[in-house]
Amino acid sequence: MSDNLFLRGVILLGFALFMFKLIVTGQIQQLVAPKMLPFLYFAMGTLFILSLMQIWRSDDKKQIACCGCDHHERRSPFQSSIVYVIFVVPVLTGLIFSNQVLDSSVAAKRGVQLSGLSGGDSSSDDEFFAQLFGNEIEEVPIEKREKVDKNQLEKALLASDKVVFTKENYLEALEIIHNNIEHFVGKEVELTGFVYREPDFVKEKAVIARFVISCCVADASVYGMLASGKQLNSIVNDEWVKVTGIIKRTNYKGNVLPCIEIKGINKIKQPNEPYIYDGSL
Repeated sequence: MSDNLFLRGVILLGFALFMFKLIVTGQIQQLVAPKMLPFLYFAMGTLFILSLMQIWRSDDKKQIACCGCDHHERRSPFQSSIVYVIFVVPVLTGLIFSNQVLDSSVAAKRGVQLSGLSGGDSSSDDEFFAQLFGNEIEEVPIEKREKVDKNQLEKALLASDKVVFTKENYLEALEIIHNNIEHFVGKEVELTGFVYREPDFVKEKAVIARFVISCCVADASVYGMLASGKQLNSIVNDEWVKVTGIIKRTNYKGNVLPCIEIKGINKIKQPNEPYIYDGSL
């Protein structure tokens, strides 16, 4: 019994250390949105305390028997090993290996699930483009993003000759442009993101995209703008670029979408914070 308590304590400590590693290395930003960090701190502290309690209780001399009876169902050594392996393996892999940023392969899989670009009907195509190009960004309450006033941003963008996407205005700017394409045609634009292509795209066409996270990577969605130009010929999927160009109107599979006619493109390093956090504090 004492050995089981000690092992349980070590497993809980392992989970706490795994969370601590993510926080110290900054890799936690690849998994959860900043607004979730207080809950993670609380969970880490709770697991640490519980692990110490389990380890302390594993000392037979410190255990207090309620009635001298064994209330625990006895398992075979094999059953016990399987149960512990289920918890030990995730802890070890989390401590040993690094996290990987979501890339175009994930975007393709999630796109296929939403869309039906591969043999789907028009209604599923509409759903895909709404997800990919921000047609229904309004489904995410604007009020959660306190850093940007949507009305003021819309007035500023309409009055400006150049649209510059930032982490703070990314979603709102996409929505405003998509809903007012006729007012933005001909305006200069600057956008940073990773390159993503659908299977039917030619090399001169791509989506300059970012993953947007509300709470964690499990709810990550892709938002971006179509871009076209010969400069994309030498750019492969997942490369990060800063694109400048002119906003044009294009039609793709019956959908009228804004498109960047590329004038200049520069390869850049992947940002330390590659995701856009919706509702971040």
